[in-house]
Amino acid sequence: MIKKNILWRARRKTIYLSKIMLSATKDFFFRTVIYIYEMIESFFDKSIRVCFTNFWSNLYESNHDKFFINPVMEYFIHNRIKFRLVKQYDPHIQFFSVFGNVTKIKKSKANIKVFFSGENINTFKQKFIQYKGNYVNFVNLSMGFDYLEEKNYLRFPLWLIYFFSPDNSKDEIKTKLDSCKTQHNKTKFCSLIASHDRNGIRTKMFNDVSVISNIDCPGKLFNNDNTLHSRYNNDKLLYLQQYKFNICPENSVSDGYVTEKIFDCLHSGCIPIYSGWNKNPEPDIINPDIILWYDELDKDNNKYILNEIKKLNESDRLYRSFIEQPFFCDTAVDKIFNFLSEYNSRMQILLNIFPRKPV
Repeated sequence: MIKKNILWRARRKTIYLSKIMLSATKDFFFRTVIYIYEMIESFFDKSIRVCFTNFWSNLYESNHDKFFINPVMEYFIHNRIKFRLVKQYDPHIQFFSVFGNVTKIKKSKANIKVFFSGENINTFKQKFIQYKGNYVNFVNLSMGFDYLEEKNYLRFPLWLIYFFSPDNSKDEIKTKLDSCKTQHNKTKFCSLIASHDRNGIRTKMFNDVSVISNIDCPGKLFNNDNTLHSRYNNDKLLYLQQYKFNICPENSVSDGYVTEKIFDCLHSGCIPIYSGWNKNPEPDIINPDIILWYDELDKDNNKYILNEIKKLNESDRLYRSFIEQPFFCDTAVDKIFNFLSEYNSRMQILLNIFPRKPV
């Protein structure tokens, strides 16, 4: 019996390794075919080649592409320069993110190299830590959440590409921020939408806040509600509109690391129960007074916050008074517009190396 188990485990391991090898072989084969095809095509088509490397798999289907693809397309179309998107072969312009091998940045011979990380490359995952420093010495323009002083670096936190477009005017930005104050019918207490809890903060917040009332969790973590998919078609913002509070801590902590989570909460008119790098996560943009700050190391603070949540939940008058505070600072529109303007300006300077066609 023992011998059979050993043989079965060995056979199962062999089958597993065979599947991995087959998958790797197929992947190598298709990548080789694409590379050869693009190489042959380049002999006949002298377009400017644009490539996206180590980005999320659905880049071209996501809402994020408007920041990385559209500005390039608009520049080339406006200046009558032929261009095309390629997968691998000898790009003129290459955008990099963090979902892949870091050596691709070092080996790239592209005329323009742009790096972007919306992930925590300082402490979160080993595979992201290899990108620590935002690779400013290997690219023309580097963007991330860090506060760095390098001339070719631009602080460009992830939440920007979720809620704004590169061409947004100040009026459009103001309209989007004002829409966060839309009055919704708050029929439920609190929600937590998450797929994991690698650093344990969500579990602590969930356990503490659950003492006040039940928390709905439509994600994989603590899943007790299926309506996000069944009733709201996975529209997180629409789902959140029914809740008074939203537990929305960051996945990890690093100076300047702010994602879309707190903006999702505010956009849906919820009070954020938040934990991150700072009580004032985006200075001069988010009003810190609208945040109920949870600190896993400060029991006195958390006792006070839990008492505040309890009072706000039990009194419509107190809740309404709290939620009617400004969500954003008076300087928010200008600061967001400056983010977008600086990005457009940096990209314009880089793209100017390609000669324009005579009109």
